[in-house]
Amino acid sequence: MKHMMHTHLRAVAVGIAAVATLTALGLAQGPPPGAPPGGQPPQGGGGRRGGFTQFTRPLASPDVLLRGKSLYDTNCASCHAVDLRGTADGRNPNLLRSGTALNDKQGELVAASIAKHTPPIILVEADSVAVAEYIHSIHATMGGQGSPPGRNPTNVTLNVLVGDATAGEAVYKATCSTCHSLTGDLKGIGSKYPDPRALQNAWVSGNIAGGGRGGTGVGSPATVTMADGSTVTGALVRKDDWLVILTLPDGTRKSIARNNGIPKVDITDPQAAHKKMALEIDDPANKKMYDVTAYLWTLK
Repeated sequence: MKHMMHTHLRAVAVGIAAVATLTALGLAQGPPPGAPPGGQPPQGGGGRRGGFTQFTRPLASPDVLLRGKSLYDTNCASCHAVDLRGTADGRNPNLLRSGTALNDKQGELVAASIAKHTPPIILVEADSVAVAEYIHSIHATMGGQGSPPGRNPTNVTLNVLVGDATAGEAVYKATCSTCHSLTGDLKGIGSKYPDPRALQNAWVSGNIAGGGRGGTGVGSPATVTMADGSTVTGALVRKDDWLVILTLPDGTRKSIARNNGIPKVDITDPQAAHKKMALEIDDPANKKMYDVTAYLWTLK
């Protein structure tokens, strides 16, 4: 998971300032997510709220899910596989995509299917329901567009506050203090976010509370070089293949037609220094990132 965070940090350094997906890229430091078939079934609520039934239906109690997994492994896995994917030849359906399993509410459709199964499977109603609930618990961890189980883990505690605040202070002084101030933009920064994860997302992206959104785009300083060599500078409002619009220093707007990339538009990236810093503190274990987060969290 830390390798995935490592890749993400590099992405920030080359221009992706939005780190909202930081969570999905694996900062979980707490208990492992609800496991797919083969491990303990997930417990608690579904992996997501809203959307399809498998993401909104409440999961059965842990004892029902454990019994359902045991019954599934004993009676169903030999045909439908331990991961519910069935067989490649289609003779044994993939239960991850099964309309019967997905439309089932409280075991009624799955129980009916089990009752007429070939070869026969003899289960009392409560056991058939337990199997259905176990299947539902796996559906709850699936992502959108049919992505595999585990993409939406349940009961995950995300904890990024695992660094050394003292070491983080040293990193801050060496790499951040030239642009930021503990008595200015970073004053009380630890109290401006609801949790350490939100704080880490913000400072890694360069979008700290009270600051502007990172990246090159609207609002960034831009210079338009005209065909005669003269230049026009201002804050970028819009740029495409046919038009560039700037807000000039006096507050007025100027629209300039473009054709085949002419006139040339150079946009200054206000995040250039931040991206350079992100590369400098990058390391495979993301230790410096976690250390800085721990230090910033102490600034209340």
